[in-house]
Amino acid sequence: MERIFGEYLELLNNFNFKKFQNELSQRMYDTLAQGYTSSENEVSIVNRLVETINNSKFNKFRFYAQKIHGARSFVEFNYRDKPTTKEIADMVVISIASYKRERILQKVTFIQNKLDHNKKWMIDDEQLFLLKNFPKFSGNRGIFKSFSNEDIVFINHSKCLGSFGLFMNPGEMVFLSAPLLSEIKKDKGVTIEEIRLPETTTNMGSRNLFFPFILDPPFWEEFFHYMHKYMREYAFFTPFTSNGTFPFLSNSIFSRDIYDFTREWTQFNIGEPTYCFGKVINPVLDKFINYLLRTIGIQQYVDLPLEGIEGEFNNEMVLLVMHIDLAKEN
Repeated sequence: MERIFGEYLELLNNFNFKKFQNELSQRMYDTLAQGYTSSENEVSIVNRLVETINNSKFNKFRFYAQKIHGARSFVEFNYRDKPTTKEIADMVVISIASYKRERILQKVTFIQNKLDHNKKWMIDDEQLFLLKNFPKFSGNRGIFKSFSNEDIVFINHSKCLGSFGLFMNPGEMVFLSAPLLSEIKKDKGVTIEEIRLPETTTNMGSRNLFFPFILDPPFWEEFFHYMHKYMREYAFFTPFTSNGTFPFLSNSIFSRDIYDFTREWTQFNIGEPTYCFGKVINPVLDKFINYLLRTIGIQQYVDLPLEGIEGEFNNEMVLLVMHIDLAKEN
């Protein structure tokens, strides 16, 4: 973890990294605008994003984007007291950092994308319940049915394992965690005016105060070492200040536009940790994500624990993966 912490400290004032973030954001803006201009549906717009993001590179960063064709993924769970079946999500965003093939940190979020209708998005209550709470569920058809014959439970420390990507005309995307969306949603949907409410909240509006560092107390010794060494050089707040935000390796639950989302993703602030500090901290979820990562062939660069993971990925789902190879020379 010391390596990735140091890497991001160096990137904070790296002009070329900021330029890369801006250029990737602009390409995504152009892609969304083209989709809306052509009156395309959600699937077509997402396919455009896949083509735009795939094979993007910057120094130690490499991005993979892939649309897998197959059966849509439905799961069975209890919506309050009623059994129901829903699609879990149509996109998975994964971030993984490695050093000499060894995993250092891995995070993931399941995203359900929605197109707007006059700046309003219709939200299914049962799917929102699923992505907010992740109750015990089982695979009905699609990837989860092939992954496990048993009931599945995912841990969600960060409250950002489930999220929504809200596309907006003429070409914008708002990212919200499912718990945050549940707080502002009214009736059957949510409007842009309601989404603007988190912008006025300085602390909890954009980040939920969960730091994966708390999972490994010895890491604080490394943390204090770096704070003492770099605090005067890098002007950012630490978790101990009243602001409560952190520019990287943190936990973002709200991005008001594509620029925000790109920065948060590339700074490792998106999603629920499944692996860090040399250990698996979310076993079932970690196994599932490795099942997905195998599909894009990332095991060529990272050693993944694939024992007992069998079968082919055959599912109608989009994978967006960011990989940071900390051993690679710039």
